[in-house]
Order: sequence, then structure tokens, then C-alpha cells
Amino acid sequence: MTLKTTLAAVALATTAMSPVLAQDEPLRLLVLDDMTGIYSGNGGPNTLRAVEMAVEDFGGEVLGRPIEVISADHQNKPDVGSALAQQFIDEQNVVAMTLGGSSAVGLAAQARAGEEGVITLVSGGYAPNFSGDQCTPYSFHWAPTTRELARGVAGAVVEQGGDSWYLITPDYVFGHALAADATAAVEAAGGSVVGETVHPLNTNDMASALLSAQGSGAKVFGLANAGTDLETTIKQAGNFGLSDHLAAMLVFANNVQALGLEQAQNIRMATSFYWDLNDETRAFGERIMEMNGGEVPTMGHAGAYSAVTHYLNAVREAGTVDADTVTATMKEMPLSDGFYQNASIRENGRVVYDMLLAEVNTPDESTGPADIYEIVATIPGDSLFLSAAESGCPLTADATN
Repeated sequence: MTLKTTLAAVALATTAMSPVLAQDEPLRLLVLDDMTGIYSGNGGPNTLRAVEMAVEDFGGEVLGRPIEVISADHQNKPDVGSALAQQFIDEQNVVAMTLGGSSAVGLAAQARAGEEGVITLVSGGYAPNFSGDQCTPYSFHWAPTTRELARGVAGAVVEQGGDSWYLITPDYVFGHALAADATAAVEAAGGSVVGETVHPLNTNDMASALLSAQGSGAKVFGLANAGTDLETTIKQAGNFGLSDHLAAMLVFANNVQALGLEQAQNIRMATSFYWDLNDETRAFGERIMEMNGGEVPTMGHAGAYSAVTHYLNAVREAGTVDADTVTATMKEMPLSDGFYQNASIRENGRVVYDMLLAEVNTPDESTGPADIYEIVATIPGDSLFLSAAESGCPLTADATN
């Protein structure tokens, strides 16, 4: 575990010398993420930077209390993530936490936080369960789910003639959810899935999976993996001359930068955010790239900034940190950061917005290291996201929105 504490107010220095009254205690936010593993580029240190930026931009304090940001590395292990969530709730009195990395870890931490009345802001967990069957009264889901990611890509590929698919799937909750949603999306568009290879998380050799996909005769190899597993698959597909068959459903900006445009060019994916979309996204993107050496921010990083900003605005509006009151206020208030189009929050904590269909630039099309995508279409959120009533969230079974 790595642990880093960032003080968001200078006044904290004096509190160590005297007892801290409850009203003077820092309002603590926990960034619980993969800080060093295969998903650390998707979230990790840059998510921490994004949360720190949100706190700084907010002013560093709320309701007369300084805001303190704490981070921990859950190592993509559900038991570690759950234990860390409980530890920081018990020992540091955290009032909210952002969750990223492995969805299995995030769900374990969200369950623990929900039991303790702590708000969770899921910026980097893409399984539908966060706002579905494992929702809590205090959970908010900023990241798109596997359903939106798959539907945003599969329909377009099938329409272009890619009507037979072979899936390459990592063996954990996110991978299986994405594969299931991809299958549903392909079949809904009139195509079929002819086979699947399931591989362990963090696999270094995808040759067998790729050759099985080739042997199936499928026109499209649907990649339901992410992080370094995705990068490995794309690299090795290039070595076998199979790049033209690939359709990736969760590609992050850091994956594209790691692969390089020569290998990643023309891949299409759905995303909730691109740094060069408008003035607000560019301001955020340029600031974080100055801090991290030019790494393009992902939708997870943007989601963390947006979620924490919205949470703090709700605390200020509500005049309290009481979780029930703040949760209700968050669902009533509009999102005002400019990162998302037509954004709203549903009763199950699902943040809904228009998705973007992006295509990776070719080396000739790119004007610089950060110019990696062309946005080729906007997909209305209402056509992708499930309603609260359809989500499976037991708290909103009677919801109609």
C-alpha cells in the first residue's frame, strides 16, 4: 500500500499542537485506486492529481473546514480495497471517496462505504453493478458502464460489415460484463458472436487467443480487456498482421500514447471525455499535462475532477456534510464543469451524458503528442444509458426516470 496525504489548507499546520474540535477537523476525501498496477495509467496518480486540482479550484475549504485529500493503493485486490476503505473510514473519518481500478475492488469498497454512510464517487469503475444491483444510498457512478462502451462501438462496426465477432475477455467482473454487453450489442445490430477466449488478468502472451480468433473465421476480434492487457493484445495482433480485425471497447488515452499512433491508428472507441473537446476540457487537460509530463488525461481522471467538484458544491449548497442531505443535493444540482453534454444524475446515482465516438488519429493526421483522437460522432446518452428503474438497483425499483 502507498499512502499520500495532501493538505489543501495551510491552516492545518496548527492543528497538530492542540485538540481538534469536530467542526475544525479537516473534511477528508479518499482516493482509493490502483496506484502502481496495470490500471494505474487509467486512474492512479493522475486521478489523485485531478482530485487535488478540484480541491484547489474549489478554494481548499468548505463550511469553514480545510479539505484534506488522502490516497491509497488497493493493488487490485478486493480484500485489500475493502479493508482500506474501512480503515480510512474508522481512523480518518473520510466523508467521501473516489474509486478506480479493478471493478471488483471498487464494488467491495463501495459496499463497505455504503454500510457506513460514506459517499462513493466511482470515476474509474466500469462494471454496471455500481449503479445497478450493488448500488447503495450513497453511491454515484461517473464512469460509463460496459453497456454504453459496447453499444457505442459494436453497432457502428456491425453496420460497416463486421457482423461476426470473436471475443477476447479477461477473467474478472469487468471483462465478463463487457463481453456480455458486447454480445448483446452485436446481436441487437444483427451480428453474431462465434466464439470467445477468456484469459487471466495481466497476461503477457495473447498469441493463443489471437490465433483462436483467427481460426474462428470471425471478421472482428472484440477486445473486452483493458489496461496493459489491451495494449499487449493490440501489439501482438500487429505482429500477426491482424490489426485490421480489432474492435476495442475500452481504450484510454494513456493506452493510445503507450502504443503510439502507428499501432493504434484508426481504432474506434466510445468515451465520455476528450481533453480537446471545448474550452473547459482544454483548460483541465493542459493543466494536468503540465503536471504529469504530457500524459493525456483519461475519462477516469476527468470523472474524478467532475465528481469531487460536484460533491463539494453540494456540501456548500446543503450547508452540511450529512451524507443523506448531500446525496439528495447532488442529485438535484446540475453538473456545471462543462466536461459533459446533456448531463444529469438519476435516482440510482447514475450520471448520464452524451457519449463520444472517437477514432485514433493516424501519424499524419496528428499535430502533436496530445492530438490523438478525432471525435466522429456524438451519441445521445438517453439512447445508451439504462433508466434507474431498468438498472437493477434495488433502491430505485419504482423509479420512472
